[in-house]
Amino acid sequence: MSEQSQSLSREPFPLRSANGKPIAGPRFVGGLCAIAEAVFSTTEGPPPGERLTWLKDELEDFLARAGSQTRLILRLALLAITIVAPLLILRLPTLGRLAVGDRVRALARMEDSALGAPVLAVKALLCILYYEHPDAQAEVGFDGECLRS
Repeated sequence: MSEQSQSLSREPFPLRSANGKPIAGPRFVGGLCAIAEAVFSTTEGPPPGERLTWLKDELEDFLARAGSQTRLILRLALLAITIVAPLLILRLPTLGRLAVGDRVRALARMEDSALGAPVLAVKALLCILYYEHPDAQAEVGFDGECLRS
């Protein structure tokens, strides 16, 4: 067993590697948050900053526990989205450098294309985490109770 895996196995919540660096780096998590800001935008604008900060922490926690294969797949999906989505709306900067409205259009265009699988994968992860926040649950009418007939 490597030193890093021994270190991780002793920690109940391994958010850092053995050398103290984040397992899911800030650029990786930040790229996912840039997508989340667009995905969860409404006609009133992007979600509140504190909710995105909460999501960033949840993403780092999830990715640290997910395993290297999952992180690799999500990194590849993020790379594809970051490069391809802006091109589909005829923009040259990467996705994170676009205004939120352009990010929304770029993601929608990519999701509706034959190249939509990476967007679906990332959106699925983001939705699972985002809707764990109590304010997001309240916005969609979830009260924590089971439906009763």
